[in-house]
Amino acid sequence: MTYSPTKTIPFTGSPLNRCENLRRDPAAMEALRQSDRALFVPFWRDQVFVLSNGTPAVLNGAALQDLNVQNPGPVLLGTQGKNDQPWFAFLIDEHEDCTDDFPLTGLGEWTNLRTAAPLFSAADLAVIGRATALLGWHNRHRFCANCGTLTTAAEGGIKRECDNCGTEHFPRTDPVVIMLAERDDHCLMGRQAGWPENTYSALAGFVEQGESLEEACAREVGEEAGVTIGAVRYVLSQPWPFPSSLMIGLIAQGLSEEITLDDELEDARWFSRDDVRAMLAGTHAQFHAPMSFSAAHHLLKEWSDEG
Repeated sequence: MTYSPTKTIPFTGSPLNRCENLRRDPAAMEALRQSDRALFVPFWRDQVFVLSNGTPAVLNGAALQDLNVQNPGPVLLGTQGKNDQPWFAFLIDEHEDCTDDFPLTGLGEWTNLRTAAPLFSAADLAVIGRATALLGWHNRHRFCANCGTLTTAAEGGIKRECDNCGTEHFPRTDPVVIMLAERDDHCLMGRQAGWPENTYSALAGFVEQGESLEEACAREVGEEAGVTIGAVRYVLSQPWPFPSSLMIGLIAQGLSEEITLDDELEDARWFSRDDVRAMLAGTHAQFHAPMSFSAAHHLLKEWSDEG
């Protein structure tokens, strides 16, 4: 898979046209699926197959005949280029043994996305990230939340329908604020127990019902670290397919300095810009930055570049 990335935030910049105007046409959907140019990205047990050259594997339609494809079947990710090459993703039944019996065995290995993400190009990561989130949603929402009946995928996999009560179900995205409180040329970061040793990251939390982004930011920083927040400004956003969130990067004015931890964090502390720059470069004598493909990493980079 080779593309020209258009954005710098990981999991964004997909080169695929999502084909929203075609999805209500069953004949058009079937034509895309049956096209001899169609490519299919396989997933198995929450893993993607990574080839030895560090790219995600794709199969042609004929290869699917020998695989036990799990509900909902191939879902349309979109089309690429002037020739509208169709791209699909599908799940292989988890009871299949794909360690040895798989068309590409010997050419790569099954890998979870967190491990594979640093290997992929920006465009590959955007495509695989969306496929992961979409297939995960189907796997977790097979039954109607209104009446409990088994639902069916529709419109190329962009929704599920209940034949019993008529309810339509669409993939959900959970908004998450991820923020740096700044004060006196320092920013606030914390760490949870179980993280890699001496790794610190921006604080984060889900936006609750009836809450603005600014309110969620102030609440989360107050709950987790006991720091009072003033003005809040937006910096970036990132789709995060673990399982399906939208990370909303914010920088907030810290009105207080004393830290009071709750039970969610193991530690929190204020870091200087020089500390953050060294952490991002991997040269800090003690502390480490979050993963390079995370929103927190890019939020820290934005903040460190401001000084």
